[in-house]
Amino acid sequence: MQKLKIGFLIPYSGVFKNLRNDFKQGVMLALAQRTPNCRIEIIEEFIQTGGQSFVENALNKLALFDQVDMIIGVVGTKVTQNCLEIINKYRIPVAIANLGGFVPTYQFRSDYLFYTSLDLWKSEWVMGKWAQREYGADPCVSLSYYEAGYNMHECYRYGLHAAGASHVKLNFINGMTSMPNTLLLINQLQMLMPNHTHAMLSGKEGEQFLRYYQESKISSRTALSVAPFMTDECLETSDPFVTNLTSAITWTYTLETGANQDFIQAYESNYDEKPIVYSMLGYEVGLCLSKAIRGHEDKKITRDSLASVLAAITCLGPRGEINLKTTPYQSSHPVYVRLSQINRKTGLVENKVIDQDPGISWEHPEMLQAAYQNSSGWQNPYLCV
Repeated sequence: MQKLKIGFLIPYSGVFKNLRNDFKQGVMLALAQRTPNCRIEIIEEFIQTGGQSFVENALNKLALFDQVDMIIGVVGTKVTQNCLEIINKYRIPVAIANLGGFVPTYQFRSDYLFYTSLDLWKSEWVMGKWAQREYGADPCVSLSYYEAGYNMHECYRYGLHAAGASHVKLNFINGMTSMPNTLLLINQLQMLMPNHTHAMLSGKEGEQFLRYYQESKISSRTALSVAPFMTDECLETSDPFVTNLTSAITWTYTLETGANQDFIQAYESNYDEKPIVYSMLGYEVGLCLSKAIRGHEDKKITRDSLASVLAAITCLGPRGEINLKTTPYQSSHPVYVRLSQINRKTGLVENKVIDQDPGISWEHPEMLQAAYQNSSGWQNPYLCV
C-alpha cells in the first residue's frame, strides 16, 4: 500500500466561511475515488489571511519538521512567487489553488510549483468585452479600495477596449472602513450617467451597493454587470437585489458538462452539501495527485518523483482538461457569462450560463502589462479577508 503525507495551507476567509472543509473535502473526494488503497496522513497549517511570513513559516515547518511529501494550499499568486526559493530549496511539490485575482507572469514557475485557479483576471477581461458589445457607448467601473489591489479591474478595462471602447470612467471608493458606504458610488454614477457599469465589490459592500442600485433611478438607464461572487450560489441568498445580473467565471455550479455533473453528484452524496468553487479547485488538485500516485505503481513515492510525474499528467475535471504544471502555466478553460436568477424550487440565487468565450492568454502583452504595472498589491488570496 502506498503512503503519502500531505501538508495543507489553509487561510481565513470571511466570504468563504467554510473554506477549510470545502477545499479539503474536494481534494479528499478525488483521492478516495481514484486511490482508495493509498494511506494518506494530513497535517494542516493555518496561515491567517495568507501573508508572506505566515506562508513561509508554514512551508518551512511542513517541509523540514513534519517531512511531508507534498504541500497543497490556498495561497495568493504573488506570495507564492515570493516563496519559490523555499519551495525549490526543499525540492518539494507544492500545489496552490486560488481565485486568480492576479495575472501570473513568467516568474511564476518552478518544476516544484503546481497551480490551479479560477483565473478571475481572464473572466473579467471577457466580462469587459461582453458588456461593451452588449451595451456599448460609455462604460464605467465601480470598485472598492480592496478590489483595486488586484489586476482584475485592469483586465476588465482591456476587455472593454478589445470590444471598441475608447475610454472608461473609474468610479472608486477611496479607503477601507469597517462600515461600507457605497452610496458614494451611487452618487457618482448619477453624475457620470454611463451606459453601463461593472461593480467589483465583495461582502457587505457588494450587498449594500446592489440594494442602493436597485432602489435608485440609475437602474433604469445604467446597465449593471458584477464580479461573480456578488451573485454566486455560495452566498445562499434569496435577496431579490441579486437577480438579473451578469457575471463571468470559469466554473459555475450549473455548468452542464458530464464531468461537472458527476463531480457535483459525488460531492453532494458524500458531504450532503453543495460544492463551492474551492471544493472544485481542491477536486482538480486531488484528481491530478491521485493519477500521480497511481503512476508510481509499487515504486516508493519521493518528493522528486511526485513532482516529475505530476508535471506530465493531464486529467479530466469539472472544467475540462487539467494540467497543474507551471513550466509554463496553462490557462485554457473557457469563460462562462452567467445571468443570476432565483431558483423557484429552492428560493435561492442560481446562475444560468448565457454565453461562452475562450478568453485570453496570460502571455498576451496587455495581460502582462496589467500584471507588471501592479508592483505591490495585496498579499492575501482574493477574498481571504
